[in-house]
Amino acid sequence: MTTIRQRIDTQHRDAIHDAQLNIYGNRLATCGSDRLVKIFEVRPNGQSYPLIELSGHNGPVWKVSWAHPKYGGLLASASYDKKVIIWQEVNGRWQKTYEWETHEASVTSVAFAPHQFGLMLASSSADGTIGILRFDGQTQQWQSSRIQYCHDQGVNSVSWAPGTADPNGKKRFVSAGNDKLVKIWLLNEELNEWTCEKTIHCHKDFVREAAWCPVTNKGQHSIVSCGLDGNLVLYRISDIDTAEWKSKLLEQAPCALYHASFSPCGSFLSVSGDDNMITLWRENLQGQWIKIPRENKEREGMGQQR
Repeated sequence: MTTIRQRIDTQHRDAIHDAQLNIYGNRLATCGSDRLVKIFEVRPNGQSYPLIELSGHNGPVWKVSWAHPKYGGLLASASYDKKVIIWQEVNGRWQKTYEWETHEASVTSVAFAPHQFGLMLASSSADGTIGILRFDGQTQQWQSSRIQYCHDQGVNSVSWAPGTADPNGKKRFVSAGNDKLVKIWLLNEELNEWTCEKTIHCHKDFVREAAWCPVTNKGQHSIVSCGLDGNLVLYRISDIDTAEWKSKLLEQAPCALYHASFSPCGSFLSVSGDDNMITLWRENLQGQWIKIPRENKEREGMGQQR
């Protein structure tokens, strides 16, 4: 069963839309409808402390994403105000280091790429496009581009494929949209162009999120998607360059599903939806995903932590 380990009073003044831990689990970034991004220090003993409150957006902030620590303290945020903002920690102080305002509608998500791909960032927008930001180490400048006509009626999420030690490894990411589709995108390194490698039809309504598992299991890639139809779908492929993706319906929920994300090790999956509950799934040794029973005795769970 699952139990609550820790509560953090963020003191956001409106709804919280996203909360992301950094790779070490000692920093938590949150964002909400109060137009703020907040960063907290999280300690192993269960205590947490507010570090900074970042203001720069003119609308609700939907998503935040941490860069790999090899690039220092970098955090990106996506907002209804059409902006992507990159925040940087310099000598213990956070500041806005770059602002990108090229999307023509709300920026629905943002995601830093695995460090093996270099310092790159993808963003999705309700305008139907996906933005790519890449930091040029020689010029010390961010270079930007947009992939047009990605999803009709808007793109809801982007998620990168795991990195690889192979310097010639291909760069991919997955997107989800209001056209009921999940799409996989591949970078042509010679032309520096992103093309849609695969379109997957497994939903009957808006797809709210598609998440790529951050690790591979014996070369096998996994993606999960969820949508307003209540479907939670798992996609797997054994050889990403030659084989075909296979899909499996994990669950038909009685409500709309909005978010799905893998744990850093890839063996746990969290899902949330219209029922205001978080459901956890675990992959067993046979490669099957099993729903973890929910702990209803919340107070008992908190008591066990003391």
